Amino acid sequence: MSLVEDTASALPHRRMEAWKWTDVRASLGGEQSGLTSACEPQLTVPVGVSVTRETKSPGGGTMGKLAANFSGDIYMVTVPAGFASREHVNISGLKSGHARIVFKLGKGAKLHVVETHNSNKPGFVNMETSFDLAEGAQLTRTILQNDHADTTRISTTRISAWGGAKITQHILAFGAGLTRFETRIAALGKDFECEIHGAYLLDGKRHCDMTSYIDLGAENAHVRQSVKGGVTDKARGVFQGKFHVRRPAQLTDAEMRHDAVMLSDTAHIRAKPELEIYADDVACAHGNTVGALDETALFYMRSRGIPLREARALLTQAFVAEAFDGMDDNRSFMSKITAWLEQNA
Repeated sequence: MSLVEDTASALPHRRMEAWKWTDVRASLGGEQSGLTSACEPQLTVPVGVSVTRETKSPGGGTMGKLAANFSGDIYMVTVPAGFASREHVNISGLKSGHARIVFKLGKGAKLHVVETHNSNKPGFVNMETSFDLAEGAQLTRTILQNDHADTTRISTTRISAWGGAKITQHILAFGAGLTRFETRIAALGKDFECEIHGAYLLDGKRHCDMTSYIDLGAENAHVRQSVKGGVTDKARGVFQGKFHVRRPAQLTDAEMRHDAVMLSDTAHIRAKPELEIYADDVACAHGNTVGALDETALFYMRSRGIPLREARALLTQAFVAEAFDGMDDNRSFMSKITAWLEQNA
């Protein structure tokens, strides 16, 4: 068996519970590159932030182990205590191959990371990113994905957050042959705050999976999560989210929602929101809806002279845009949502 065949056989597949709706092994195509090679991400960082390269270390999970085998050196990004800057860390150039990046934020540091995931030809991309947030650190992530229709892209993020840390994350994804954004957060200290939101817009036979696992281990955590989806043609959207509230995490206040619209009769949406709670003084909720656009609203708009296509686009845009209401600047996301709707509403 060749190295490529051996690596392909180790990929997640539909018989694994966590991957049952996102079969990575089945997504591989003959023209893809990157399955057994390293990816060299392009990083730009503000003055005061250092980037070094370190040798390999073991990875976690199936995709993490593959990244450890093939990514080469780990990019280590160190943010000193108390750091703050208007400039962002920018990550791009993730076209094919495996990459690993580790961020270490010192006490009270503030950092904004902007990630661009795109490709113009088929490829296999596996990115493993880790963040270690010291006490009082604040992390903002803005993630945009738009790949070739035959690309397979897996992006796994692991975040450890200590007391008083704050995370704000927004993802806008347009899918690919198969795309999965997985965010795993461990809240290890008191007074943790988290806003994690996203949206997917899929056409053709594109696939996007947004998976998250938030492990709350200390008291007084505040978490808000929302994911919006719009799917047309034969595309497939997946949401899997879980809050794990451990016994010490008293006074937790956490809410999770996934809402999606099917813009065609042949689209597929799968959702699995979960709560696992062992604390007894908490306020936790989760919800999920999947449906079509409101026919009454469409009728009202058409009766006012708005063409059907434009009415569908306006309703879908208003629906999806809710996921980005809390962004400091969502203009770039909104322009890309508008462009997609002009083609697919």
